[in-house]
Amino acid sequence: MATATASALRRIREGYWRVSAADGRVLGYVEETRPGGHLRYAATRLVAVSPAIATLPIGEFHDREDAARALR
Repeated sequence: MATATASALRRIREGYWRVSAADGRVLGYVEETRPGGHLRYAATRLVAVSPAIATLPIGEFHDREDAARALR
């Protein structure tokens, strides 16, 4: 029996994507950045901190899919 493990990467606006788990939970965001003129993708995880939600920077990546994978 197969289990759904796929996650989704959905563009929110130019240079900004939401990463969601297969069950629909938002895991975090990937944002295109250009520090020093070099294209990078910054991954930020959403963390539930009762009663609010905080963000946790994960890192910068050369590839958008690598940044999204870091949040999965």
